[in-house]
Amino acid sequence: MTPPPHPQDGNPMRGILLMLAAFVTFSCMDTTAKLLGGMGYEAVFIIWGRLIFQVAVLAPFVLKHGGPRAVASRHPRLQVIRGLSMLGAGVSFVTGLHFLPLATMTAINFIGPFVVTIMSIVFLKEHVGPHRWMAIVVGFAGALLIIRPGTAGFHPASLFAVVTACCWSVAMITTRQIRPDDSTLTTLVWTVLTGLAGSSLLVSMFWKPVSWEAIGLLAFMGVGATLGQLFMVKALNHAGASMLAPFAYSQIIWATLLGFAIWGEFPDHWTWFGAAIIVACGLYVWHRERRLAAPRLKQPA
Repeated sequence: MTPPPHPQDGNPMRGILLMLAAFVTFSCMDTTAKLLGGMGYEAVFIIWGRLIFQVAVLAPFVLKHGGPRAVASRHPRLQVIRGLSMLGAGVSFVTGLHFLPLATMTAINFIGPFVVTIMSIVFLKEHVGPHRWMAIVVGFAGALLIIRPGTAGFHPASLFAVVTACCWSVAMITTRQIRPDDSTLTTLVWTVLTGLAGSSLLVSMFWKPVSWEAIGLLAFMGVGATLGQLFMVKALNHAGASMLAPFAYSQIIWATLLGFAIWGEFPDHWTWFGAAIIVACGLYVWHRERRLAAPRLKQPA
């Protein structure tokens, strides 16, 4: 489950299709979580149940690669921080889904890359130029158009999407520090086990009798979470991250289609406008990073 060092030797179109498949899978997982919320299950319980099934799905991969020693980490403290951050992101996102349309939560959550950039400045001492700062400011303005604080259109649950983005950003910062030393499988196993341990401490407070339908939906989420990650890793086998990054925004399309098909949800014009601004700013930052990285890549080793 670790991508090879030369994705340029793969098939870029296959990489793009796999990345699209990953975000379709993630949107289906979010839809399933919203369905479970509609059945009366709380976010902590939903995430806990999904993680149990994800452990079952991951176990054969761990055994295939040599057992527990194969997923030993050189950065256990950072792995625990990452796992708890991903747990926080999952619980806050699913909580928000109880109250807001799937597409709205997804759109606000895309401020995550901007939060990552700000955290990179604070914790990793990275330099950010005026162009990226402008994109960050405008991107947050797009999020404010969706959230609309102080107006009749404001729903407090939209803040759960902001919390999700912040938790996800902490996870991404730790991933940058872990990635050179720990494999993808190691990080995935630590994230799942840490999340399961954390949610197990809380799940008794949110317990509800589990129907067979709910078990099936939780199993689907556990399989989907692993498949989505696997699709992303396989995509990176065929194309570089810089080529694939823009396709993450396709999740807004899948979320809108699924929300409309199941609940008749359709974002209002302010949500579309705000989402368009966030996506445009995200693509601009991606474009700037590619341009800045090109001269470095052309330098002889």
